[in-house]
Amino acid sequence: MSTRRRVAEERLYYSPPAMRMHNQQQRVHNQQQQQQKKQQSKLTKSSPSSSPERNGFVSDSYLDRFLEHTTPSVAGQHFTRTSMRSWRNRGNEFNPYFILGDLWESFREWSVYGVGVPLLMNGNDSVVQYYVPSLSGIQLYIDPTNHVMDQRRPGEESDANSSRDTSSDGDTESGTNTRANSARGPSVSNPPGLLIFEYFERELPFHREPLADKMLILASRFPELKTYRSCDLTPSSWISIAWYPIYRIPVGPTLQNVDACFLTFHSLAKPVRGGGQVQDANNKLSLPTFGLVSYKFKVSDRDGNGVFEGQKVTSLLRAADNWLRLLQVNHPDYKFFMSHNTFWR
Repeated sequence: MSTRRRVAEERLYYSPPAMRMHNQQQRVHNQQQQQQKKQQSKLTKSSPSSSPERNGFVSDSYLDRFLEHTTPSVAGQHFTRTSMRSWRNRGNEFNPYFILGDLWESFREWSVYGVGVPLLMNGNDSVVQYYVPSLSGIQLYIDPTNHVMDQRRPGEESDANSSRDTSSDGDTESGTNTRANSARGPSVSNPPGLLIFEYFERELPFHREPLADKMLILASRFPELKTYRSCDLTPSSWISIAWYPIYRIPVGPTLQNVDACFLTFHSLAKPVRGGGQVQDANNKLSLPTFGLVSYKFKVSDRDGNGVFEGQKVTSLLRAADNWLRLLQVNHPDYKFFMSHNTFWR
C-alpha cells in the first residue's frame, strides 16, 4: 500500500480519546443492551408480527436511522416579557431560541460514549453502531444592526476586537496553525451579515478532540462561542459535524462491517418570529441535517416508504455542495469526503 493511500485511509478511522475509557463504556453499554433485550422481549410477546419491529429496530433505512439518532437537540429558551415588550409592534409570535454553550454541552455524553444508531444487518442481525462527533467546520454571522444580538448582561464587558476575530486550522497544541484575522469589511453582502468567527478542522480524525471538548478549547479563545444565542445569528451561520464509527454492540465475525463515515451540516440560526421551529414536548429544539456527505456508505435499494435511498443521499449531498458554493467556503473535510464519494463525481 502506497504512503498516500495509507494516509488517506488513516484519515477515515477514528480512535478518539474516549476509547481510553473503553472498559467503562463497555459496562455502560452492556447495561443498555440488557435493557434493549428486555424491551425486545416485551415487543415479541405483545406482537405476533415477524417484521423487524419485533426486535425493537425500526424498518427505516440506515440513512434514516442515522439522521434520526444523530440530530442534535438543545434546550429551548424563551424571551422575557421585558424583551418582548420592545418587540410588541413587530408581531405577536416569538420563537424560542437556544444558547450556543448549551448546544455544545448537549454533545457531552456523545463525545464521551458515542451515539448509538440501531441497525438491522442481513435482515435479522440487530446491532448498535456507535459514532463519535467531532467539529469539522463552523461559521458564525451576525447582523450588527439588529439589537436582538446584544446579549451582554449588566456589568459584563466584551472585547471589541475579539468579537470580530476568526479562528481556523486548529490549535497550536495539536500541531496546527492558529490565526486571528479581522473580518473583511463591516458587513458581508452575500451571505448577509458580519462574519465574526470561523473554524475548519484539518487534523486527522484520530488526532481530533470530540466535539464538546473542542468547543471548550475554542471558547477559551473566543468566549462568545458559549454566550451567543441562535436568535443573534443570521441564517448564514452553520456547523458541520464529522461522525466516525468507534465500536458496535454486539461485536461478532458474522456481522458485516459497518464502517461508514458521515459529514452533516446544520443551521445555527433560529428566527425570532415566524414558523419553521422544530420543538418537542420537552422544550427541546432540534437542528435537522440539511446537508450530508458520506464515505463507505452502502445504500439500500429502497427505504421503508419505497423511496430510493440513493436519491436521499444525492439530494443531501447536493444541498451541502450548494451551501458551500454560496458561501464560497474552502472546507477541508468536505473536499476529502467528496474525493472518495461514489454518488457524485
